[in-house]
Amino acid sequence: MLCKTIILFCMDTTKQAAIDKLDKFIQSNLKNYSRDRNYDLGPDNRSNISMLSPYLRHRVITEEYVIKQCLSKYPINKIEKFIQEVLWRTYWKGWLELRPVVWKDYKNFLKENTNHALEKVTSFSTNIECFDEWTKELINHGYLHNHARMWYASIWIHTLKLPWQLGADLFMRHLLDGDPASNTLSWRWVAGLQTRGKSYMATASNIAKFTKNRFNPEPNQLSSVAHDNEFVEYKANSKKYTEFSEVSSAKNIGLLITSEDLDIDSCQQIKIPKHIYLMPYSQQESAIYSDNVKKFKDSLCDDVCKRLLSSDTTLTRSSSSSILEWAKENQIDHIITLATPTGYINDHLMQIKKELTANSINFIKIFRDYDMTYWNYASKGFFNFFQKASQLHSRYF
Repeated sequence: MLCKTIILFCMDTTKQAAIDKLDKFIQSNLKNYSRDRNYDLGPDNRSNISMLSPYLRHRVITEEYVIKQCLSKYPINKIEKFIQEVLWRTYWKGWLELRPVVWKDYKNFLKENTNHALEKVTSFSTNIECFDEWTKELINHGYLHNHARMWYASIWIHTLKLPWQLGADLFMRHLLDGDPASNTLSWRWVAGLQTRGKSYMATASNIAKFTKNRFNPEPNQLSSVAHDNEFVEYKANSKKYTEFSEVSSAKNIGLLITSEDLDIDSCQQIKIPKHIYLMPYSQQESAIYSDNVKKFKDSLCDDVCKRLLSSDTTLTRSSSSSILEWAKENQIDHIITLATPTGYINDHLMQIKKELTANSINFIKIFRDYDMTYWNYASKGFFNFFQKASQLHSRYF
């Protein structure tokens, strides 16, 4: 286990590494992605997928950048499946932004169900070999193939009959690309809670085929009947992402950088001020994430600092000072940050916003044009969203 952990942290956490990985994928594997993408060949062979999700989740590079680079090489009809996979991340963020009470209900469930027994899962003793191996892979590598995530969630919910929220929480604790929107809503989708009457059921034959017989579960090991979860309809709110505040250069401005969006360079609306505050994760997240996940986020943030800092800038880390203390110490009256989507960091920032206001400190979220455009289209299903995104792709890509 120790050896695998060391291998994980040899993974380069720089923006240049993300760009290089994307370029290599486009040149070598993108054209065959649709054909090969569903095969889970194990942690030592990921050549059939991009492995970009840990970078995209933290926006080391953005969805917009990835799509532009791909479409500069191939027309959209040749690589539509990969473009869809990238846009699913955008869609899930927008969907949850329009229905933040889903996230609130998920967190409340976790708060009220802290003692649920998961010993069989965490001791790898469910007697379902593939499931136990995927649990080990999740913990040791911080990653699972997307198809394996679907199988895993299906077995968790429909066979083991465990609450989906606890499975989503386990993923958030260990996945390097764990994202509040994609993770929460994907688990809900498997449970049949995103689309009424539609659950995802793992089958032995599907697992055997797409793992190329690495795993061959007996058909009777997996439930063929969906576990009944109460469906709750969450209506989209009417929020429109059109806000943007200009910040006068005469103000004493501080920049807050969070691990929700680390591609500061690509946002022309942000000019680097003298004072920067870096928050890889909130205090609540520190108690949730595994050491591997926290180290990964810290390392990504270190790269941002190397790229942005100069002799004219000062850096304060969240581990050494609160945002309010930092602002008061440096007489900052305007804090700007790239908008944080619904999730743990956004919860933390909304909690301290009143405190900042009480100290005459203005807190300004800057929304990317990409997000303001596409999140508004997430009020319905994904394919309605994708159709609208495709119509706009020439404008943005």
